[in-house]
Amino acid sequence: MVEWLDFCPHIANQGFGQALPAADWYATDAYMLEIIYHTRMKNYNCLTSDPTAADAFFLPYYSGLDALRFIYGADKARKHEHGTELIQWLDQNAPETWKRWGGSDHFVVMGRTAWDFANSVDNTQGWGTSFLELPAMTNVTALVLERRSWRDREQAVPYPTGFHPSSPSRLREWISTVESSPRSFLFSFIGALRPRIAANIRGALFTQCQQHPSCLLLDCAQLGCSHNPQPISEALLNSTFCLQPVGDSFTRRSTFDSIAAGCIPVFFHNESAYTQYMWHLPKDASLYSVFIPEDAIRGGAMVADVLGSYSAEKIKEMQGHVKDLIDGVLYTDAAAGGVRDAFEVSVEGMLAMAAQGRAHRQQATVYQSQNWKD
Repeated sequence: MVEWLDFCPHIANQGFGQALPAADWYATDAYMLEIIYHTRMKNYNCLTSDPTAADAFFLPYYSGLDALRFIYGADKARKHEHGTELIQWLDQNAPETWKRWGGSDHFVVMGRTAWDFANSVDNTQGWGTSFLELPAMTNVTALVLERRSWRDREQAVPYPTGFHPSSPSRLREWISTVESSPRSFLFSFIGALRPRIAANIRGALFTQCQQHPSCLLLDCAQLGCSHNPQPISEALLNSTFCLQPVGDSFTRRSTFDSIAAGCIPVFFHNESAYTQYMWHLPKDASLYSVFIPEDAIRGGAMVADVLGSYSAEKIKEMQGHVKDLIDGVLYTDAAAGGVRDAFEVSVEGMLAMAAQGRAHRQQATVYQSQNWKD
């Protein structure tokens, strides 16, 4: 699909990627989300072969991977056609279930941000494909790495981290490691600069971290963070707070690396988490995170001063809340069982949305029927 990239290493091991020396650690590529969900769905306990009994329908279409040929590859001139073959197939092969509730009980996992699928159908020059703008997709729920917060039918799900526990006991062992970690640094910044994005505050945070003795800095431009999770995890385990500034888009995989390591995330933009992960993170953001507005940083606010104002008691309380989130933001091995992980939380959320959609449409049908009789 893209001549200069080889995806074979990334799709290995249920989409977790190449196994690393440490047990249950993988060089996971964040964009393999579609394969991870499909693998888990094939092993899901509540599948039915009777379409009329189904509460929701999962569309195992690798939309993010297929989008590559429209965004970068040979079909770039036809990017407005992305997803049309799927719609045609559903119209022809599953018309009863597909049209029963207008698609509101169907969902698709998209291993990219919603912005990659939000181009206007008649805009041949803009970024991305038009998959989410197709009329047939209006009621379908899209599970994406980053949503457009005003779209209820887009739901953000956690980026996959490099740790995928193979059993409940392995998860418990990891949480024990998180709890006993020394946290020698007050805060850390793991990432690369974004000099081409003028308004980005990463440069200021980078400098603040460099100059403060209680900050641990990992420069991803040198380290190569994408498929190298273990040094990142070690740094996060050694930090009390972890800075999560906006990058190429609002959200970051580092947020979930941070939570998985028990490090309290520090956000600078609401769209980085608070309007995104409605199923996976608490509504009360102060329980598990710190918020410092971007404008405060631009105005000279020092991160160390803000974080240093938190008492040891408050930090311990917040660490407890972060620890409670770990299960629900990790993607476990399909054989693990007994763990309510990010996949399970996502499916529960989708089932609730499907039930809500059915109820609304049934109400509308009854209302229309009554009006007709009147």
